Amino acid sequence: MAADFEPPEKQKAMTDILVASLITGLTNVVTYTIDELSTPIKGIPGNEGDHISIHELGHNGGYSGVPSEKIRKKIRLGHMEQVATIIDRLKATPEGKSSMFDNTVVVYFPENGEGHHSHGTESPFLMLAGDHCKLDMSGRYIRLPYHGTEGHKTIGNWYTTLLNAYGNPIKHYGDFDLEMSRKKLDQVGAIKKLMA
Repeated sequence: MAADFEPPEKQKAMTDILVASLITGLTNVVTYTIDELSTPIKGIPGNEGDHISIHELGHNGGYSGVPSEKIRKKIRLGHMEQVATIIDRLKATPEGKSSMFDNTVVVYFPENGEGHHSHGTESPFLMLAGDHCKLDMSGRYIRLPYHGTEGHKTIGNWYTTLLNAYGNPIKHYGDFDLEMSRKKLDQVGAIKKLMA
């Protein structure tokens, strides 16, 4: 009979597989969806017996007397524990004259943008990069202008920035934002403030 594993245990197992795949050279790029709105969560400390809907938490539904914000915080902390595990294991793995983490960029971002039912006009990213990162972002909080205003950049600009920094100098990745096109705001190219 197969054992039932709760999401926190599954997340730890998937983190182990992810790190092993990178360390052994099976791949050098990994996309890891820790969970999403449809993922049922069980096994959270303080709510072990609850079958938690992340979507319901977004509508401020609590469980067993625990408010939604406290449960969401536990979920976020669980995510960050997995990110920390990835970074710690990569830092402990030699690569050349440094560590695997020194040659890695970890990007953590939500599946939706600025809110539970987002409009997609804001998308926060947490970037964690080693010493050999080719972008100028070390130790910085970077806030680009709001959507539809001068200086705003899109996810297409972010991907263009990554590609340009790592040897693929394309003009632009992806489609242009229609609202920004109507306002005749510049959308082409890399995000200059991030280029080292």
